[in-house]
Amino acid sequence: MKSIISILAAGLLISCSGDTKTAELKLESMQCMMCSINVEDALAELEGVKKVEVDLKGKKGKVTYKASLIDMPAIEKAITSIGYSVNDQKADSEAYSKLDICCKAPVDQ
Repeated sequence: MKSIISILAAGLLISCSGDTKTAELKLESMQCMMCSINVEDALAELEGVKKVEVDLKGKKGKVTYKASLIDMPAIEKAITSIGYSVNDQKADSEAYSKLDICCKAPVDQ
């Protein structure tokens, strides 16, 4: 009986882990540490996002998420809606205008 339960539990773990994906984020509009924090915080609030890593210097990141709960278009929309461009998706212009001056591109300051 214990072996049957162990096999079922292992199968469940394997099937759930297949639902987890990791994707690259091109975050070329990030300018400062506050930008990194804003992106990390916005993604951390999303149901299904498991891990977020942002590399300010490289202007990129990685997001690990459960594909059954959220998809990349929703993740990208969360980022653009707070004023940042991601993966060739333009930032929401109204949200961008509300960013602190340090978060805006030098040409917009």
